[in-house]
Amino acid sequence: MPYEICDKMINDGLSVQMPKIKSAGETLDKILQDKCSLSRFGDGEFGIMNGSRIHFQNRSVKLAQRLKEVIASDISNLLIGLPPCFGSLDDYVPTVIDFWRKWMSRKRQMAYSHLDLNRVYYNAFFTRVYMLYNKTDEHYKNCSEYFETIKRIWAGRDVVLCEGEGTRFGMFNDLLDGAQSISRILCPARSAFDKYDEILSAFNDISPDKLVLAALGPTATLLAYDLCNKGYQAIDIGQLDLDYEWFLRKEVVLGAPLEFKYVDGSSKGRKIRRLEDPEYKRQIVKRIVG
Repeated sequence: MPYEICDKMINDGLSVQMPKIKSAGETLDKILQDKCSLSRFGDGEFGIMNGSRIHFQNRSVKLAQRLKEVIASDISNLLIGLPPCFGSLDDYVPTVIDFWRKWMSRKRQMAYSHLDLNRVYYNAFFTRVYMLYNKTDEHYKNCSEYFETIKRIWAGRDVVLCEGEGTRFGMFNDLLDGAQSISRILCPARSAFDKYDEILSAFNDISPDKLVLAALGPTATLLAYDLCNKGYQAIDIGQLDLDYEWFLRKEVVLGAPLEFKYVDGSSKGRKIRRLEDPEYKRQIVKRIVG
């Protein structure tokens, strides 16, 4: 609460120490302009670095060490994304406000121990512009424009999706319609890092000219970093596809299940139907079993 209050008073000459985080729109513009890669950090990644486990990733000292390496890195074409929740929370829905208030009260100093408060960070919610925020007519309009703009990242590009089994990113909507081609590497939906060496080696035969979109929880944060170092443009794309689906349906329930897509935010969302879609099957170039 004190940080939320002080955030509103900065323009009056008062200040507190908070990370400098660009907006989602500024993050998108930077990626479009410079073809940057992006690694995103949220409560799960900070928890892992602090020695905790999260429900879809086993505790791993190695993953914790690698995430610390990523967040401390300084690579010109790799953006580090943070959740824009260190100050005012006024624009969010109540459940999101409650979560981040509690999290910040317990974890803020731990998070700060991994950050450089003089550095400019980018927005981890670049992929979650709809569901977390208060729903107004203006919000729907802004989201509509944002989703159309974000499609420019992969317009005319050959795209490799590295995703959890059941994610089915871009299926049954027009999110990826502008891509030149789509290939999929399917990975375990849970504890994907346990297979990280195999996941990373899957790119040995994939051209760095292809755009990589990774939807693999904390493993995607690391994968974007490692692939960026190998010359790829790799974006930790997170739940963008789910957010787009909820936007299209004007859904207001956070974590609402989707029939053919894995939604980790609810128990019902983790129960998905088998998909017998020939186009989807054709896109799968490798399946890494957990």
